[in-house]
Amino acid sequence: MKNLKIKEIILILLVPILFLIIGTAVMKDYGFNWDEPFHFMRGQAYLQFFLTGKKDYSSLPAYPRLNQSCPEWAKECYTISPGGATDILYSDDKGPTYEEAIKARYPLGLFKQWRSYYQHDTYDFDSIVASEGGHPPLNDILAAFTNYIFFQRLHLLGDLEAYHFFEISASFLLILGVSFFVYHKFGIFSAIVSGASLALYPLFFSESHFNIKDPPEAAFFGLTIIFSYFGITKNNWKLIIASAVFSALALGTKFNAVFIAPILGVWLAFYLITLLISKGRKIISKKNFKKILPLILSLVVYPVITLGIFYILWPYLWSDPIKNITIVVNYYREIGIGASSESLSYIINGWNTYPILWTIYTTPIPILFLAAIGTVASFLSIFRKNHFAFLALVWFIFPILRVSVPKSVIYGGIRQIMEFIPAMAILAGVGAYSLVKIAHRLNKKILPRIVIGGIAASLIFVAYELVTIHPNENVYFNQLIGGLSGARAKNIPSWGNAFGNVYLQGVNWLNENAEPNAKLGLAVSTMGNVPKLKLRADIDFFNGYWSGPNHQGEYEMEMDFDWWPKLWYSFQYYDVFMNPVYEVKVDGVPLLKIWKNDLQYVKPEYREEINYYPVSIEHRKTALNNHIFIDLGKEINLTRLTIRHNTNNCQPQSSAGYISLSSDNKIWNREMEPINSSQVPEPVIKWSDDNFVFLFAAKKARYIIIDPQVANSCLLSSPQIEIKGLKKTL
Repeated sequence: MKNLKIKEIILILLVPILFLIIGTAVMKDYGFNWDEPFHFMRGQAYLQFFLTGKKDYSSLPAYPRLNQSCPEWAKECYTISPGGATDILYSDDKGPTYEEAIKARYPLGLFKQWRSYYQHDTYDFDSIVASEGGHPPLNDILAAFTNYIFFQRLHLLGDLEAYHFFEISASFLLILGVSFFVYHKFGIFSAIVSGASLALYPLFFSESHFNIKDPPEAAFFGLTIIFSYFGITKNNWKLIIASAVFSALALGTKFNAVFIAPILGVWLAFYLITLLISKGRKIISKKNFKKILPLILSLVVYPVITLGIFYILWPYLWSDPIKNITIVVNYYREIGIGASSESLSYIINGWNTYPILWTIYTTPIPILFLAAIGTVASFLSIFRKNHFAFLALVWFIFPILRVSVPKSVIYGGIRQIMEFIPAMAILAGVGAYSLVKIAHRLNKKILPRIVIGGIAASLIFVAYELVTIHPNENVYFNQLIGGLSGARAKNIPSWGNAFGNVYLQGVNWLNENAEPNAKLGLAVSTMGNVPKLKLRADIDFFNGYWSGPNHQGEYEMEMDFDWWPKLWYSFQYYDVFMNPVYEVKVDGVPLLKIWKNDLQYVKPEYREEINYYPVSIEHRKTALNNHIFIDLGKEINLTRLTIRHNTNNCQPQSSAGYISLSSDNKIWNREMEPINSSQVPEPVIKWSDDNFVFLFAAKKARYIIIDPQVANSCLLSSPQIEIKGLKKTL
């Protein structure tokens, strides 16, 4: 390493520290990834065992319960059970959030034990171990530890923010590592550019606040490579040991860590070959061997350290390591090999172009341009035996390549391979260095300053772009695709997928605008996807409040992007029939909608329904099945199909039959929901053993096929069919 001066240290630390400060300050603006609640509970269960030896939370104070003894700050009384239902005893005004209410019941003073919402008695050590078989838990344990320090003991951060501080901290360490890594080879300016390119990468910045797996994995993955590089090139065994520890953290977070080995293996071979070429047989001597012996020994114990930490900190492995690790490997094989339906149109000769196109479209253009220049410069410098450039290229290319090869799978964008982003930031720094160097050759005084100013201005523009869409940076698309609106228009898979983060913005709106004791549900998602701690405590949150055409006044909230649950009737009813009372938008594209299910918000043209009488109803029999064919005589906007039928001497609908619609009896569209599914909560429709009801969100059709896919189905036994639709065809 270079001997750093104070001024240089300050400049190198500038971007990482700004990231840490700003990132911590805006944590409150982000919700959580819909996977996080389980990870929080798993981490707490394991941490409790490691800290106390106990497999339950009996040593902790009971989670505060708000009861009939009302606090000073409100007129409300509640009973709150973590992860369970909420009984609102009485309320006549807007109350505090659950988090505020709970904090009011905790003893004041530092170090007095508080209990996290996710230290749930149901999810104790034994139940967590019994449910394992997927991703490793080390990141969960570390997040639980930051919650233990900063929420439970010091009370400096909120419950949710204290978990997320782990993610911010890991990301900070990566930015710091990348900055020093680039400084070592290219100096201060390139280090700042690389650090800023990583810190300002929209996906990385956003998800470092609420993604417990991918940013920490990218951090531990990158730090493993950086420490290995310095350990080998500087002949420093201590840095190799540090690399082994970080590799354990990476492996304990996701099995993506196994791909560190081929990256470092290919680079090490290149490094040794270039070293042998440049120094010849002089490096093979007894004297040199003694110098590198500690390094060799550290490399020998490297896998022992990595696997040892991995094993010790995952209790699931303890009972039967071979069997259980095989289960985990099979899990990764299932999710990593095959064909993802959302990227099928991007397959060319077996190769998946989706990852590289997504990378191009979601990288800010200044960073993309600098990284492209850096890639070309690094490739050319390989011929000059530049092992630093070779490592940066392999590190950048390999994660993208491994999900592009035939039979590999990736979905939901590129968050699963976030390990390439630090390498891309390094190449951006190399690109900045190359541009300044070229400018210096052309004009030693003015032109380099112009180039440096232009690069700085372009990165400031990237920061401005992030500010304008905060806190939804993880749905960023650049100008090459026309922003998020362009991605939606071109139907890029997973456009607008906020992975649950956006729910908090809906919660904040409800806290400000919903009337006291309002009812709330989610149109298609499970309730665990919403950060309930942030919700006002008087708001009665339960998915069973969905009332649809009965208009009972509940609020319904849901994300809006290209996910298939959007086709369910429970979402379609609100999206088609009603005007939302609130929307979260980026680039004019809705990410989340809230509807108030009151008649005043129903679109006028959707308010009147009438009965329609088919011109023909046929019971058709084929060699494969029996079905009902209905001709309405004209195209209408369907809203409801009711079949009253016998229940004697026939089979009830136990399997997933289907309904298909057509306007011309040629092109048929099958409804996504099978006919044996409950489209909506039971109170909404009168569904019984002899009364079948299927709802449509004003679907246009003239012809209907009802195929139970059941031999001797009761649906086909003396059916009496009623059909409703909009009075006016739209």
